[in-house]
Amino acid sequence: MTPGLGSAIVQLAHLPPVMHCTSSLDNLVDDILLQIFQTLSVQEILTLRRTSKRYYCLSKLRSVWYAAFCTEVLARHLPLPGPSRSLHALTSADLEHRTLLALSLEQRWPRSTPNVIVSSRKRETVDQILLIPGGTQVLTVHGNKVVYWLISGQPGATHKLQKVGEWSSPSNDTCIVVKDTECQGIIAIGCRDQPNKYATVFSLTLKPALSKLCDYSLIPGTVAGISQHLLFLDTTSEQDGGGLELLDWHAQTKGTALLPRIPDLFGPFLGFVHFSDHILVAWETCISVFPVPDVPAQGRMVVAHTKVFMFSEPISLPVAFTTCVPRGWTGTDAPAYPPSQETPSLTIVARPKGKLGRIVLSMLIPLGNDDSVKHPSSFPYRLLRLSPCVPSVLGDADRGLRGQECTQICMGSSGRGLCVFGREIRLCGPSLLYIPPCEMQFGPAFETGKAIYEIEAGGDSVGGDRVDFDEGMGRLVVTKGSGGFDVVQLL
Repeated sequence: MTPGLGSAIVQLAHLPPVMHCTSSLDNLVDDILLQIFQTLSVQEILTLRRTSKRYYCLSKLRSVWYAAFCTEVLARHLPLPGPSRSLHALTSADLEHRTLLALSLEQRWPRSTPNVIVSSRKRETVDQILLIPGGTQVLTVHGNKVVYWLISGQPGATHKLQKVGEWSSPSNDTCIVVKDTECQGIIAIGCRDQPNKYATVFSLTLKPALSKLCDYSLIPGTVAGISQHLLFLDTTSEQDGGGLELLDWHAQTKGTALLPRIPDLFGPFLGFVHFSDHILVAWETCISVFPVPDVPAQGRMVVAHTKVFMFSEPISLPVAFTTCVPRGWTGTDAPAYPPSQETPSLTIVARPKGKLGRIVLSMLIPLGNDDSVKHPSSFPYRLLRLSPCVPSVLGDADRGLRGQECTQICMGSSGRGLCVFGREIRLCGPSLLYIPPCEMQFGPAFETGKAIYEIEAGGDSVGGDRVDFDEGMGRLVVTKGSGGFDVVQLL
């Protein structure tokens, strides 16, 4: 079909009846009209839908929204709404909803307005809350108990919270839950404060709910995270300095691989991320880079550093990472599109140590061609410090909000995220940043507008984990001071 023909047809359909253009279109068979619909933009589909009953029915067909979803969302590398499933399994209504939501959030983020779509009825204290990638599954921690919730409801209908599973730890110690952002529906549960206890890996996609995949009754350290086939354990309390100990939970190995730290130089462990085929570990004073190791079946191997980047000033929790490049569709039947053209970089977002009311950003950007030739490396990046951010607005001082402590930062791979200052939640989104003297990179830009949500006073989470969000759905979960939690949709 020639460029612009779809727009021309939409215009023809709105001409006065005396022009007989609509009747001319009506003479076309459905197969030809369907091919035309598959080339139209989303706005053109919605416009034609309102012109006649026949076009309304055609605009509801699955092939129309499959084409729109692939063209408007997947090919443009927008953050993907909803759980990752086989594209062939998605209905027409689901494809339409995901397409419209992705486009709406792109246009309105971060100027969206929050809408509480459902709240838990039980007023039980929530120590930690997680929203699983896909935005329909919630995990809450209540002491030594973990509860699994499902958010149900069709677009435009009333949403409901359904309790679908529960798990209690073998001890009375408070649990900690970590989620794998790479493999949807994989979580690990461990003991929050006591090292050398248990760790259990679960799947949320298999039946029954909370299907156990791997169980360690004794681990070295405390659970720090899970990513792909690796379980990360914090062993920095060891006398030799320890570091991050890795178990291959998928192979259920008894051996470990240690990502070591230098205690007098690195400081406490803060977080980690997979980036550019390496594992990057954030410490108080630096980022250390390691190759992804092959964990031995027995014994312990020590992994050598590839690089160490020192921060210009020490950082502290909370810390988060983003590449400002959305992840693609993970289904085996996903159409193949060229990778996103944004320059691959990694932004480290953290709170400076001793400056609780600020956010500091550092960015790993690729070396230039000349530098790569002069200094060949398996990790050709350099670290830049960006200007610190103080997400505040005029009037904050009058309301006593200036300099509030940053207690939580959540970032998605696309650059969408949120930060919590005191009880106020503020959004951030991807933006093209100018880095003197001549660099241009995509990084997160924190909004200085009005906070989107104020957390209810009272109560306190164990580790500051009172909020979580899903970048594709534009959905938050927030614990309430009186107990329970809210599910908030940004529209």
